[in-house]
Amino acid sequence: MIELKSKEDIEKLKIANRHVAEILHLLKEYVKPGVSAYELDQIAYEECKKRGVKPAFLGLYGFPASLCVSINEEVVHGIPRKDKIIKEGDVVSLDFGVEYEGWYGDAAITVAVGEVSDRKKRLIEGVERSLEEAIKLCYPGKNLKEIAFVIQKTLLDYKLTPVCTYGGHGIGRKPHEEPHVTNCVENADNVVLQEGMVLAIEPMAYLGKGKIRVLKDGWTVVTTDKTHAAHFEHSVAITENGPIVLSKLD
Repeated sequence: MIELKSKEDIEKLKIANRHVAEILHLLKEYVKPGVSAYELDQIAYEECKKRGVKPAFLGLYGFPASLCVSINEEVVHGIPRKDKIIKEGDVVSLDFGVEYEGWYGDAAITVAVGEVSDRKKRLIEGVERSLEEAIKLCYPGKNLKEIAFVIQKTLLDYKLTPVCTYGGHGIGRKPHEEPHVTNCVENADNVVLQEGMVLAIEPMAYLGKGKIRVLKDGWTVVTTDKTHAAHFEHSVAITENGPIVLSKLD
């Protein structure tokens, strides 16, 4: 069942997502060669303590950290270990969420570390562009199938392989709510957008033509051909006047 949010609810979600956006902006400055994924996770955790918010992912379904750090061939849900050290030329995805007064925020960014190849630049640009194109369709009366179509088309235009197995979701009083927001039209639900829906839209894609699999840690999703992946996400409110991107800094 899809829970529609009131204008007051959306204001609370806006605050939660503001914390997410500001913390991700801070973390981006620390994504440098020699820094460990664990250090990034600790920065995120301490920043939550300062702000009086809870890291949404810590303990969620058993996840052991506050921040997902996925590097290079890691697509999503990367565990931020101490031995996961960032290097020049890496592609680093940061996925983060908080809980604020019972409401959740969620967003993700992908960062290029120093100088990267044109292929990696195309990867990052293409995934971010697909999110931007999806947000343009977030009006009442549009359909999740249309959102999935434009995400998939944009990724394919950039010669990327869309990740269909994982995707976005509704968000509100829970970190994951209905509906599922897929990145591929073939498994998209026939759901018409309504005023008051809030969606975490999160396209993911990679450069190769292989498949994806989950590592033995039970969390980290990787490409089987070791090609690099990228991931972007925004939490978006559907209103009568169009989309409000809750997790975007002004």
